[in-house]
Amino acid sequence: MTSTARRLVLAALLVTPAVRAVPQPPNRAISLEGALAAPRAGPRPAASLAAGTWLDGELHATARLSVASAPRTDGRGAAEAAALVGLRWVADTGAWRPGLGVEAGLRLPVAGRRAAAGGALRVGLERLLSRQVAVSASAGVVWLGGEGAPEGALGITSYF
Repeated sequence: MTSTARRLVLAALLVTPAVRAVPQPPNRAISLEGALAAPRAGPRPAASLAAGTWLDGELHATARLSVASAPRTDGRGAAEAAALVGLRWVADTGAWRPGLGVEAGLRLPVAGRRAAAGGALRVGLERLLSRQVAVSASAGVVWLGGEGAPEGALGITSYF
């Protein structure tokens, strides 16, 4: 390669705009989610407050408090609450980040219900809007007190 060709290549590289990097969010997060589960007894809207922190690489530890409500019927309370802890894997693919989560915990004794084991398995997609804010959508299965139900959720997350 001649010196003129090298200079032209170098000049082209210097004037080429750099690809904008997507910043990684900080280590801790707090999320607010709205969900709709569909157990046999009828639709159950829910709200969740979740906190998380990175453990290593793409693995996060999570803690969630969820409150759900449904129309009151004979033998069934109108409200339900659950406390869950779990692990969430989120692929570091830039602004769009697929994820998979598993949680285990306890349905809390409220509205005449006894405490019972609970859990969830979710798959979702998160979109980083900035370094501190992301929105997400997920679908999965939630078990509370032995009854499993499909669930869909939308959320917003603040990283700090």
